[in-house]
Amino acid sequence: MKFYIKTKDRGFTLLELMVVIAIIGILATIGYASFGEARQQARDKVRMASLKELQLSIELFRAQTGNYPTQGCGGINTFAGPGPVPGGGGFASCDNYINDINGFVPDFIAALPRDPNRENEPGVGFYYQSNGTSYKLMVHQAVEVLVVSGTENEFARCPALTGSCASGIPTNTYAVYSLGGQDW
Repeated sequence: MKFYIKTKDRGFTLLELMVVIAIIGILATIGYASFGEARQQARDKVRMASLKELQLSIELFRAQTGNYPTQGCGGINTFAGPGPVPGGGGFASCDNYINDINGFVPDFIAALPRDPNRENEPGVGFYYQSNGTSYKLMVHQAVEVLVVSGTENEFARCPALTGSCASGIPTNTYAVYSLGGQDW
């Protein structure tokens, strides 16, 4: 005589599956939140690298032509940039914020950089001003995590608390400039 032992069917219950899915969801949320600051830092580093690349292109342009490229729109006392401009003041909006009459784009840089995250917000993004002998290039109001803490910072908008920075250093703006453009 053979005896058969009836075994219980193996598998997961609905409750066990729901608990596992809930745990995975919680862990994914924690992971996503913890990588948020890393993504913000990465975007800030992209902004810094773009500023440096554009600065090198501008200096190369000057070495070959004798002048800095002019801004694409607005007057001499106006910062030109793509996307919406800040309310009031000396800002103008145009896609070619650096004039490419003499072939600045693509001869000196493949394309003018844009903010990696917030270019369509008013007053946020790349802005350029030049009178031909001096220039200032900014990533205005876009810095997320790696803020400028003082005048000694390589990307400080102002080297001293004078001119447009008499009231303090904007911590959420990066800038590079030539001699003569630092106080704009």
